[in-house]
Amino acid sequence: MPAEQPAAWRPSDTELFTTHGDAFVPHRREQIAVVCDLLAGIPEPRVLDLCCGEGLLSAEYLRRDTRARVILLDGSPEMLDKAAARLAPFPGRWERVRADIHDRDWRRGAFGGVMTSLAVHHLDGAGKRELYRDLHGMLVPGGVFVMADLVEPAGARARAVAAEHWDRAVRDAGGDEAARAFERAEWNYYRLPGPDPLDTPSSVAEHLTWLADAGFADADVVWLHAGHAIFTATRP
Repeated sequence: MPAEQPAAWRPSDTELFTTHGDAFVPHRREQIAVVCDLLAGIPEPRVLDLCCGEGLLSAEYLRRDTRARVILLDGSPEMLDKAAARLAPFPGRWERVRADIHDRDWRRGAFGGVMTSLAVHHLDGAGKRELYRDLHGMLVPGGVFVMADLVEPAGARARAVAAEHWDRAVRDAGGDEAARAFERAEWNYYRLPGPDPLDTPSSVAEHLTWLADAGFADADVVWLHAGHAIFTATRP
């Protein structure tokens, strides 16, 4: 029997994140650029955008390379609609699939890259290990996995710094209005008093170990700020 899944993403979450996402995600444009930089030169320009959200990663990837194709995958029909509207300038170069990250039916095909942002932390440790094994099998040789996500600090000192830097990044990017919305929604994971049923980040060390165990090479962290990290790994 499959493990019980946490509470789903709600339409109200979509509305809040759509309104304040540029502030809630630290240095969002820089993260998007780094993710797409890491996909440059992949052996096959067909990429899966796992939990695509509004389609920001896909839009930048398609903008950079006229040969690029993307599969948009998300469990939220509202987010898929927003992504489709964003990618309207790229007709014929994308498809969309509604599926949850916990599901396994979608884990097939052959891709030159898989990119994802702020999604994998919704899986527990066993779920992450299973996902990495499945993604390894979906990538062609030389294919690249790129993930931007929350990570679990190793200690209280690092957690306090992540919390403070995230609050500061939100205020710097969105001003008082975004900061108040961020605080009201209790969006800062690093300020929560205990375990959260939806967010289950893992440490940097755990991610790198699980990626290597799945068969990936060159697993590394290339960007880190306010508890948000960008990982990359390659299928040999």
